[in-house]
Amino acid sequence: MRFPLAALVSLAGLVPVGATAQATMNHVAINVTDQARSVAYYEEAFGLSEIPAPLGAAPGGPRWLRLGNGVELHIQAIKVPFTPPPRIIHFALTVRDLDPVLAFLRKTGRTWTDYAGTVGAIKHTRTDGVRQIFTQDPDGYWVEVNDAANRPPR
Repeated sequence: MRFPLAALVSLAGLVPVGATAQATMNHVAINVTDQARSVAYYEEAFGLSEIPAPLGAAPGGPRWLRLGNGVELHIQAIKVPFTPPPRIIHFALTVRDLDPVLAFLRKTGRTWTDYAGTVGAIKHTRTDGVRQIFTQDPDGYWVEVNDAANRPPR
């Protein structure tokens, strides 16, 4: 069953039903089987930088990467096998230039698809003119990578 955002927020006891909530993204958290490998992947593939752990943080806890605009990617280690979701369940990263990402993927032997799922293709015909690809991180999470940074905001 699907609920409107206001109803879900109301269920959490935060805002009365019918109220307008202006939410902003704070972070995305993913569970990974090899934390160091995943942190290195996101740093190398997309240029993300790690946020130092707060003083007193437990060793082996989550690691955080800056996505930009105050949004973070939390990398959390798990010890159980992970089943990747289908491509429709993904998060999107915007880069200024898609070519360095493609070069990294080629260099490391990773594949990508266009929206239709064609391996090695780049969709050049998105309605807003943005180029985009879909690739998987080391644990199989789908990541859309697009060059929307070169387009005016909607």
